[in-house]
Amino acid sequence: MATTTTAPTARSTEQRSAVNPLRQTLRLTRTEFTLFYRYRMALYAAVLPLVFLVPVFSMGPGELLPGIDAVAFSLTNFFAMAAMTIGVVHVSNVYAARREQLVLKRFRVAGVPPVAMFGATALSVIAVVGVQSLAVIGALVAMTGSPPADPVMLVLSILLISVVMTLFGAVITRFARNAESAQMMAMAPFMLLIVASGFFVPLELLPDRLAQLFGYLPMVPAIELAQSAYFGHDFFAAATAPAAEPATGLRLWTAAVPALAILLAWTAVLAYSLRYFRWDPRSAK
Repeated sequence: MATTTTAPTARSTEQRSAVNPLRQTLRLTRTEFTLFYRYRMALYAAVLPLVFLVPVFSMGPGELLPGIDAVAFSLTNFFAMAAMTIGVVHVSNVYAARREQLVLKRFRVAGVPPVAMFGATALSVIAVVGVQSLAVIGALVAMTGSPPADPVMLVLSILLISVVMTLFGAVITRFARNAESAQMMAMAPFMLLIVASGFFVPLELLPDRLAQLFGYLPMVPAIELAQSAYFGHDFFAAATAPAAEPATGLRLWTAAVPALAILLAWTAVLAYSLRYFRWDPRSAK
């Protein structure tokens, strides 16, 4: 009698635990997006990329190429900068805090798969970066008088760099003891990626080998994708912006393959690294 009672109970428990991962991801995304505005660090990470626009608007008037304003060209760096700031600074901090508070462990015990948690965080970052990007695109349209030459490539670049930086921020958490140490540890890759982006120091001014090395980091491919997609020029093969040639359609997408491959490779490597993510708080020694 006890055996017949236990079997249905076990089956019903199994049915309750078998929740669609996609549904879990969407539910957690809504929660992530709501909590985003309750974290002071999250608001700081969302506002910080706007500070990078100050030196851009202080630039003097001029054209980088015929029909391409220098200020508008520099503004296209914003998409990758916003994703990097929110992903590296915010995600590493919030995951370390949740691990310390045993939130992540409770999610795992409750049967929430890692793909749902990381996916929800990535979607929330994409949403925030997307809102910021829409504002910048609006400014670009007002300045240039024309929309992006290839909006699909532009959106894809924003999606890829947002996912890469979200995963990167989660990987940093693996080595942090708590939220404070995660915030400090995030500063090293944060500063490295800023330098590697060429935003403040053009890559053409760096030694060739160092510039080539920076080209394999996520920032340069994402920025080149955004620049090429918006202005319809091949900024991938150009050593300097004035050497870029007009390109659209299949020609532009063909030129974009190496940049897309680098971002996809980073996505795969970082996603695999999350197999070793630490769910339990690090014990004090």
